[in-house]
Amino acid sequence: MPTKIIERYKRILTGEQKRFSPYEFEDVQYRKQKVQLVLRYAIEQVKMWTPEQARNELNMRDVKELKLHLIREYVEPPIEAKSEDVYYLVEYAYPYLPRSSEKDKVLWVYQEVLSGIRRHFPPLYFQSIKGEERAKICFDYMWQELLQIRDLRELPRIFTKTERAHHILRKHKLKILVDTLYFSPFDMITDMYPELAEPSLWNPY
Repeated sequence: MPTKIIERYKRILTGEQKRFSPYEFEDVQYRKQKVQLVLRYAIEQVKMWTPEQARNELNMRDVKELKLHLIREYVEPPIEAKSEDVYYLVEYAYPYLPRSSEKDKVLWVYQEVLSGIRRHFPPLYFQSIKGEERAKICFDYMWQELLQIRDLRELPRIFTKTERAHHILRKHKLKILVDTLYFSPFDMITDMYPELAEPSLWNPY
């Protein structure tokens, strides 16, 4: 039964047992339930935290002390999580906790890239349809908040010259968009904003 895993987890915490059996999580039907039980026991009974406290305070040192690294491999991290992040373990244990919106998560990643907290975006971050959505959120933020452009129709004037466009994108850490996702700044902007594909908006420049 899944509930028996807590007795085994207690023995691991006291040192009577080194790790879970390699067969413990073999049954996919009960795997998630077992992982959640262990996480909740560690958070509520060992740390005496609320779920909200745990999401804010749990760190890698806690994970090691609580032996949660033994089950971490069964929880797939979200694409935006850094190697030292463990907040998603708490979210896995408590699925009802409010989640950040996709836009908020993307802006969190982008702002960390801008500030140097991250050296680069996560691998494959801008791939697939979801990746294109992330790209647009970042680009919107760049021209609206960083460049302080107020009129969308100004973009052709600013980005028509490839060299200048690349300089702006490089400065604001978004050249990866034309390196991996789009053929050119023109292709990127007209794909993101089809209303700007009108040749007359680009021809004067």
